[in-house]
Amino acid sequence: MEQLKIIKKPPYFKILNCNVTEVLDGLLIEDNYILFLDIYHEEDIDTYLSKNKIINLDNMIRVINDSNKISFIPYIKSKKDLLNQFRYQDWDFSCIVFDENLKCLFYIRGIEDAGENGIRIKEMESNLYNKYFFNYQE
Repeated sequence: MEQLKIIKKPPYFKILNCNVTEVLDGLLIEDNYILFLDIYHEEDIDTYLSKNKIINLDNMIRVINDSNKISFIPYIKSKKDLLNQFRYQDWDFSCIVFDENLKCLFYIRGIEDAGENGIRIKEMESNLYNKYFFNYQE
């Protein structure tokens, strides 16, 4: 594997040439969980979060949109679940990391940058990157 490369331009961060599942697994602490979505643009994620009512259930999220349509989406809380679900994701996956109170901590996308694969992270609050990605500092 190529040398790990970290690019910091808060609130955006890139970690290239990393083991993506290890990075994501490091976020599954303090009752955080990951939700993979088929939404790939940041503006669409913002719209999704603001226009839908999200409710935490056992092992899944219930999403109620503005037309009262209900969706159930499984979330990830363990490394086993992460490894199982990640194998179904494309390289340009999209996910959200929530805390136990359904507060969005990060929006993460799989990326390729100049031939290097990795992830792009948007922290939703200042200094969250430093708190959760302490193993990925330069």
